[in-house]
Amino acid sequence: MLTNEYFGRRVSKLGFGAMRFPQKDGAIDQPAVNAMIRRALDSGVTYFDTASSYGAGTNERALGEALRASGYPRDAYMIASKMPFWKADRPEYLDEIFAKSLENLGVDYIDFYLLHAMNAESFDKAVGLGAIEFVNRKKREGKIRHVGFSIHDSFETLVRILDSNAWDFAQIQLNYLDEKDRPGLDGYNELVRRGIPIVIMEPLKGGVLSDLPDNIAGPFRALGQSNASYAFRWLCEKPGLMTILSGMSAMPQVEENLAIFADPAPLSDAEHAAIDAVRENVRIAQRVGCTGCRYCLPCPKEIPIPDIFKAWNTRALNSGSNWVNGTDVDVDAARTCVRCHACESRCPQKIAIPDKLAELVAAFG
Repeated sequence: MLTNEYFGRRVSKLGFGAMRFPQKDGAIDQPAVNAMIRRALDSGVTYFDTASSYGAGTNERALGEALRASGYPRDAYMIASKMPFWKADRPEYLDEIFAKSLENLGVDYIDFYLLHAMNAESFDKAVGLGAIEFVNRKKREGKIRHVGFSIHDSFETLVRILDSNAWDFAQIQLNYLDEKDRPGLDGYNELVRRGIPIVIMEPLKGGVLSDLPDNIAGPFRALGQSNASYAFRWLCEKPGLMTILSGMSAMPQVEENLAIFADPAPLSDAEHAAIDAVRENVRIAQRVGCTGCRYCLPCPKEIPIPDIFKAWNTRALNSGSNWVNGTDVDVDAARTCVRCHACESRCPQKIAIPDKLAELVAAFG
C-alpha cells in the first residue's frame, strides 16, 4: 500500500470514505462493513473518513463498530469526521454535535476533524458560532489531533478560509473532470504553495468516472486499464496529497482500489491523452454534475433528486453499451417540484436543482 508520512505518522494514500456503506433491508449491512474495513486495515489502509451527517450518524456508528471489531489498536488507524452547519443555530450546537460524534464512533478523540462542506455562507455561520475557536480548543484539550475543513466553493472562498486560521489540513474535491472550480487546480496549487496537506474527495465524482460506458471510455479500453485506475493515477502524480478518499460500498471496490494503490504506475503520454479524450466525452454527454452525495435530501415533496439525476446522466452517457442499472428516469416525481430551493441551498456542487428538474421534465415530456 502506497503511504505518506504526515504529522509523524504513516498515512495511507488510499483513504476509506465511509459515506456509501452497503445496505441490507433498509439499514447498513454491518457484517459487510466489518469485512470491508478489516480487509482495508489488513492491506495497510490507515485513514477512515466519515461525518456526523452521513446517515444521520449511522455511518459513524457503523465505522466505529467495524474498527473495534477488527481487533486493531486505536493507534493503528486514523478517523476523520466532520461538523455540519446546515442545522447549526446556536453556539451550544458545536459541543453537542462533537460529543455525539465521539459517542457514535466510540472513541475519546478524533484524529482529523473538519468544518464540513464550507462555502461562503456556511463559513460565515461557522465563524459567527465560534467554530474555529471551538476546534482549536478541542485540539488543545487532545480531543482533536488535527483541525481542517472541507470545501465545495470558489478559489476566493478557499483563500478567505485559509487566512482565517492555522489549519493542519484541507479537503477539496478534485478529479480530472473538475479541474476548474470548487476550487479546482487553482485551489490545489494554493494549498501546495502554503504547504498544507491535502485530502482529496470525489476522485471518481461520485462513481461517475468509474462507471463510464464503453462509448465514453473507448480511449481507456484501447489501453487496457480500468476507468478507476486512470482517475486515481491522475491524482497520485500530484504532490502534496496526504490521502485520496474513495467511497467504497462493496468488497469488489475495496479489492480494486487496493490493487490500484499497491503500486500506482505513472501515467504515460498515451494515458494522459486518453484522459483528455474521455474528459471531453463526459463533458459533452453529461446532463447534470451531480455526484450523488444526497446532501439535497430530504425533499419536502419526497423527490429522489440524486436518483433522478443519476438516471438522466446514465441515459445521456449510454448509447446501448454497458450501463443497464438506474436508467428509469422518474419524470412524474420531477414534475412535483414546487421550487422551494431548499435542495439548492444544500448542494455542494451549486446545481440549480429546480431548473434542472424542469429541464428534465421538458426533455422527457
